[in-house]
Amino acid sequence: MEKRLIPVNMYDITAMEQWFTQMGEEGLVLKSFSGRKAVFQDDYCQKIKYKIIPTVYDEDAPPREMKELFEEEGWHYVGTYQKLLFVFSNESEYPKPIPFSREEERAIYEELRRKKQRSVIFSMLAVLTLMGMQLFFLYLKWDDYALGKTYDSGVVYLFAFLINLIGARREYHSNILLKRKLESFNLPEEMDSPFMPTTKWFRVEFLLTGLMFAFMFAPVITMIRNSESDVLIDQSDIPFSYVSLEELETAEPNREYYNDFTYVDTKTSILVPVQYELEQDGNAIYESDGVRERDEVHLSLSYYETKYRFLGNQLLQKLMEPKDVIKIEQEGLDQAWLEENSDYKKIFLLKDNRILIIKYRGHADISSHLKGFSKTLQSPSISFY
Repeated sequence: MEKRLIPVNMYDITAMEQWFTQMGEEGLVLKSFSGRKAVFQDDYCQKIKYKIIPTVYDEDAPPREMKELFEEEGWHYVGTYQKLLFVFSNESEYPKPIPFSREEERAIYEELRRKKQRSVIFSMLAVLTLMGMQLFFLYLKWDDYALGKTYDSGVVYLFAFLINLIGARREYHSNILLKRKLESFNLPEEMDSPFMPTTKWFRVEFLLTGLMFAFMFAPVITMIRNSESDVLIDQSDIPFSYVSLEELETAEPNREYYNDFTYVDTKTSILVPVQYELEQDGNAIYESDGVRERDEVHLSLSYYETKYRFLGNQLLQKLMEPKDVIKIEQEGLDQAWLEENSDYKKIFLLKDNRILIIKYRGHADISSHLKGFSKTLQSPSISFY
C-alpha cells in the first residue's frame, strides 16, 4: 500500500478523477482514503475510469440503493473522501455511463456552491475583522509595539490572520471550481481538465502554512533575543551623561544621600533600536526642626533613540499621554514637558530622534535640574546596534 497526498483541491472533481486514472496507468490502484491522502495498492498498469459524486451532507458512504444501482452498471464503490465525495471506479475498456442524471448532479453542485459562497463571505469577514483589530490595537498601543513590549501579542494576531487568510483563499478557490463545474453542465459532453495534476506539486497555501508555523516560533526567538539584549550593565558603561539621584538629593545643603540600589538595563527593537532604563532607589537624610528625617526617594531615567526622526515626536506624545503636563522652554531642546500632579514628578524631553523621560519621587525640585537633564540629549547620538 502507498499513501499519496491528493494534489488538487477537493472541489476540482474532474482533475481528481483524471489523477486517479493516471495513478492506475502507473500501476497504483485506488483502494481507500486516509485523511487527505489517497491509499493505493501496487498492481499492474491498467486503464481505470473513475467517477466522483459529491454529497451535500457529511456521509460516510453512499446509500445502499445507490451502490447497488452503480454496481449493476459496472461502477464499483471505492470509498468516501472527506465525507463529501463518493468515488466509484470502472475497469471496463468502454464503461457504461453512470446511472445518475445530470440534473441530479447539477442540483447537488448548486447547493454546494450556495454553501461555499456563504463560507467565502464568513471567511473574508474573519480576515477583515482580524486586520481591523490588529490595526486598532496598533493605534492604541503604538508605543508598546515600537518599544517591542507587545511583540508576542502581535505575532498571535498575525498567526490568526494567516490561518484565516489561508482558509479564505481555499474557500474562494473552491467556489470558483464549483462555478466552473456548473458551467460545464451546459456543454454537450463533459470536458477533461486542462491541467493534469502530478504528485510533484506546490501550492501557495503551503507557502503561507510554512510561514504560519515559522511565526509560531517567533515568540520563542523573541524571548531568546530579549534574554540576550536585556542586559544588566554597570553605571560606568552608560554612554551618555545624566543627573543622578544623589545629585538631586544633595543639591540642597545639609542633606545626605545613601544609595540602596542602581539598576541599568538596555533593550532594542526595530523602530527604537537604542533603549536604556536606569532605576535608582535610596534614602535622603536631613534635619527638620532639630529632628533627623529620612525620605525614601526614587529616580528612573528612560532614554530612547528612534530609528527615524519623525517617530520621535509621535513616540513622545504616546508615552506622555498629555493631560496634566505643562510645556516648558529649555534651550537646545525641541520639546520639554513637566507633570507634577501625581506621586511622581515627570519630565519629558525631546531632541531630534532622542527622548528622555525622568520620573522622580521625593521632595527635590527637579525643574531646577532641567539644564542638566537636557545635556543627556545634547551628546552625540548613540550608534544603532
